[in-house]
Amino acid sequence: MLSNLLVTKQKVVLVIDELNRERIALKFIESLLHEQGQGAETIKSLPTGVTLKHEATFEALINECGNHNNNNPPAGETGDQDADSAGSKPSGFNIILPTLADLLCYQSPAFIFGLINRLRRSEHVRRVFIWASPQHLQHPHSAYILAGCEYLAELVLRLESDKLLSLIARKPGGGVSNRRFSCQVSKTQFQVTPLDGGLPEGVSPKQSIPEEEQTPEPASSTFKIELDEDEVVARNALTLPYERTSEPSEGNIIYTPDADDDFDEEDPDEDLCI
Repeated sequence: MLSNLLVTKQKVVLVIDELNRERIALKFIESLLHEQGQGAETIKSLPTGVTLKHEATFEALINECGNHNNNNPPAGETGDQDADSAGSKPSGFNIILPTLADLLCYQSPAFIFGLINRLRRSEHVRRVFIWASPQHLQHPHSAYILAGCEYLAELVLRLESDKLLSLIARKPGGGVSNRRFSCQVSKTQFQVTPLDGGLPEGVSPKQSIPEEEQTPEPASSTFKIELDEDEVVARNALTLPYERTSEPSEGNIIYTPDADDDFDEEDPDEDLCI
């Protein structure tokens, strides 16, 4: 299911919708969260309209998450949040922001980037979802703004067509995975199938094939390293410029003594005053 890929430990999730389905954005994200056991009490969203013009609307959302977490914590995650049942601190809320097109109608890009950063740093927020349809962005710098949101997001889902989507995930250690999936929508589920055949993340199709079954790839150039028999003979017969072609002759040392040299061998230590 798509919810297994989207509802993860990544905190900021951006959905880039090439199909112009913004009207189903809220219900779509809520259904993914419900599939992963996230109750309605863990999900918070903002109403669209002129209320987005006021910064107090967003401040109230952030304060509400903090106050609710301190006074009456929401239910914890299922599966990987066993510590919540033991009385530890809850994981926080899932925030579904209005679509990027709606936000740009009332707020500046700088405010939107700052809001995403604040929610990302908040200990009371578990995940942040934002939906963007490029065709609906009526801003002169919409491409730059969308790129900025991609930079801030840790998980980017791109709905390319009715049957194709891609997913870019940034890991805490700095690694990045880029995968593509075929998708099929039914009345109850959104099924996805990896285009790489369902291999584990980080393993390429070539790596999955045993070495004995792999066939060598044909050479893509005329360059070769091996030498044939004639080339070996020619190489051995070649004399390089720095190689000596004759044996060195025997040499003699000729020494001419100076006038002050003392060759008196009768008392070699006479000058030492012993």
